[in-house]
Amino acid sequence: MLYNLIKYLIARPICLIVFRAKVFHKERVPESGAVILAGNHLGTGETFLVPAVLHRPMTFAAKKELYTKPGLWGRFARWFLYAIHQVPIDRSGGGAADTAMHSVENVLEEGGVVGFFPEGKRSPDGKLHKGHTGVARLALDAGCPVVPFGVANTRFRKGWLPWPWLYGPTVTIGEPVTIDAATRDAYLGAANRDESGAVLRRVTDDIMRAIQAITGQEYVDEYARRRADPASP
Repeated sequence: MLYNLIKYLIARPICLIVFRAKVFHKERVPESGAVILAGNHLGTGETFLVPAVLHRPMTFAAKKELYTKPGLWGRFARWFLYAIHQVPIDRSGGGAADTAMHSVENVLEEGGVVGFFPEGKRSPDGKLHKGHTGVARLALDAGCPVVPFGVANTRFRKGWLPWPWLYGPTVTIGEPVTIDAATRDAYLGAANRDESGAVLRRVTDDIMRAIQAITGQEYVDEYARRRADPASP
């Protein structure tokens, strides 16, 4: 109930009327059933823009640092993120993200929609970087399709207004990437980590190619590295 109130009374009007966002081919998101949406990560705008403009409720795995900010603004951010079904994920590596991933898996088991940024971090240079294999692992374990999406102009920047703004953000939904039964069987029946890892990498690369086909970004076959960028909140 709270999710829908925030989405339809606040987030969607802001995105479509205030920011004048454009959405293309949202009908490509299945009407029902578990599905993963995977897209490029350019700025903070897409974390609320994509869920706001799609017709189905959506859960994003958001970095846990957003939940630990101090003060009144930090408390409001935590409340807002939980209210719109975002899940905090620890990106420090190892098994730190297991709890969040279990929450995401539960959403898929219940036939819901999960949003994922395979790059893991915002692109430091506007290029599309190598994807982490978590999205492929989720899709293979859940046996669900992956719908690629591409965003543009989702970084808050200064323009004719005196404060950072979103100017002409767009979301484009691509055709679903369906993982065939043979690939899933190869993953589930893998005898060791190397075999399963090879399948995960192949599926992840397929997803990244589908994203690149939408965005037209130059692809970089290395993981995105964090870079200080005070102009991008």
